[in-house]
Amino acid sequence: MAVGMLMAVPGFTREIYEGITRKAFGAFPMPADKAPDGLIVHSAGPAEQGWYVYDIWESKEHFQRFAENVIGPAMQELTGGAGGPEPAPQFFEIDTLVQKS
Repeated sequence: MAVGMLMAVPGFTREIYEGITRKAFGAFPMPADKAPDGLIVHSAGPAEQGWYVYDIWESKEHFQRFAENVIGPAMQELTGGAGGPEPAPQFFEIDTLVQKS
């Protein structure tokens, strides 16, 4: 079942997000042909807390593999682990998904 993943990243800026994206995908924004396995939709932008990411994934496990193998190492390399607590993703089951073509 598809899941929505919402993550607020306190203290993050557009520059940090762009840097992580470039590190992970070699370009900003992420090229569609380099989207990770299981990703259906990706969105991100400024939030009151700093930065948010809202994705739709085929499963929670798809996101977790991507976070552990790609985003985690890119964040570690760019920020050195500094910058506060680890972001905690929230997951929501998707019952209905409509995509406009």
